[in-house]
Amino acid sequence: MNKSNKILLALSIVLLLILIATYYLFLSKDHYVPDLFVRGDIEDVINLKETSSFNQVKIEHKGKKIKVYKLEDVVNRALPLSEEYELVLSGNDGRRAVIDGKQLNFSYLNYSSENGWEVINFNHPISSNIKLLKNITVVDKKSDFFDSLTIITQSENIIKTTVGELLTGSYTKKPFLRGSSTLNVDGQLYSVDVYSEKRVISLADLVDREILGRTVIYNKKGETLIHRDGFLELTNNKISYFNSESEEWLEDITGIVLDAPLTSNKDVFYDSLHYLEAGYKVLVVLLDGFGYHQYNYCLDEEIIPFMAEIENSSQAITSYKPVTNTGLAAVLTGKGPQENKIYSRDFKHIAVDDIFKKISKMSLNSVYIEGNIKILNTSIEPILNPDLNQNGITDDEIFKKTLKQMNGNANFVFVHFHGIDDMGHTYGPYGEKTIEMITQSDRYIQELAQNWPGKIIITADHGMHSILNGGDHGLVIYQDMFVPYLITDGGLKDE
Repeated sequence: MNKSNKILLALSIVLLLILIATYYLFLSKDHYVPDLFVRGDIEDVINLKETSSFNQVKIEHKGKKIKVYKLEDVVNRALPLSEEYELVLSGNDGRRAVIDGKQLNFSYLNYSSENGWEVINFNHPISSNIKLLKNITVVDKKSDFFDSLTIITQSENIIKTTVGELLTGSYTKKPFLRGSSTLNVDGQLYSVDVYSEKRVISLADLVDREILGRTVIYNKKGETLIHRDGFLELTNNKISYFNSESEEWLEDITGIVLDAPLTSNKDVFYDSLHYLEAGYKVLVVLLDGFGYHQYNYCLDEEIIPFMAEIENSSQAITSYKPVTNTGLAAVLTGKGPQENKIYSRDFKHIAVDDIFKKISKMSLNSVYIEGNIKILNTSIEPILNPDLNQNGITDDEIFKKTLKQMNGNANFVFVHFHGIDDMGHTYGPYGEKTIEMITQSDRYIQELAQNWPGKIIITADHGMHSILNGGDHGLVIYQDMFVPYLITDGGLKDE
């Protein structure tokens, strides 16, 4: 073989090897694989494009043995928020199939160059075998209010939905400007605007009504924004709020209050200081767990005669999360969780000055009367009241201690009754024992008022809703979020 033929043979072998390598490279997992997201009502978003951590199994399909992924294993890795859910299988061509999350045995995911990602269901009708699969959306069928987005008014819970439901409903893909840049090339300017596409829905479209009043938005951390023509953004497992014009953004929202009242239980802080500066003494009565809906019920039933006579009364909103630590901190600081850093029952250290410190700087005296435990780290120590007579509540001890302290030199007395909340948890917000406790609280307040020569503010830290065996609170629902707010004068009511 001459030298030229040897060179040609060598080149042919090299070319053949390149072709073989290219062929196997295309068939290998290293070639382009499109995204396939498991999204919705889950804790962890999964992209099946990254399949290295998933085990494959062999099945026989259409006369061929192929390696596939168990759909159930994939979904379980995403950690659905409950055991009761549906899977919405969406294809690039707009086709959808919905299957029960409890019926995923013999359901598989496969990828091929011909069909892209596809579902292979042996126990479902063939119409469930979606090809060119784009998304697998988990839609929770048993979500509680904490895992949902709730939208409420002052007297009604109007919407409870989830990101899974919204992702499988109607929304708009809308481009939003991320930024602009310019490059100078030989004196010529070349500019580019960069946009990102977001899945959005307007609040007005979601609630199917015009948004007119003050609308407050909460996220799961307790952070708050006021709605100003922004959008709800649907990410793969969260609902967030953003306004591109004002650059406001609130991630992972949990509740929206439409037509929210301007009055808040935070007003206690500012009203108290106002009256003290005007020379009044101030008594604040905090009725733990006394919701505005309970207040209205008791007015209708004519069982709180003293509070019923107070003309300066209004509905107030509390902070999220509506639990004692958060509500109490809001009352004592005039700030919400974003500023006072009390987000839930797990937090005790207040990050801003409380009202007792403000009053001390005015050279005035304060007294703080509590139940049997210290709830927050305040600037003065609370006077604690154990259940000395072992009757299951501390309100009688708190009442007696307050009467005694009112005879001292305090300019400001803050008293925190717990009986309504205690009874409500056990018997429900309208249980007989709870209503009796509300009536007794009204009597306590009346007697305190008759002995107090100053202003009196009455409110609550949060409300309460009914559950199967009692009551609970901590959700963005109207029963939990709204409380009464009353202002009156002491020493003016007849016995």
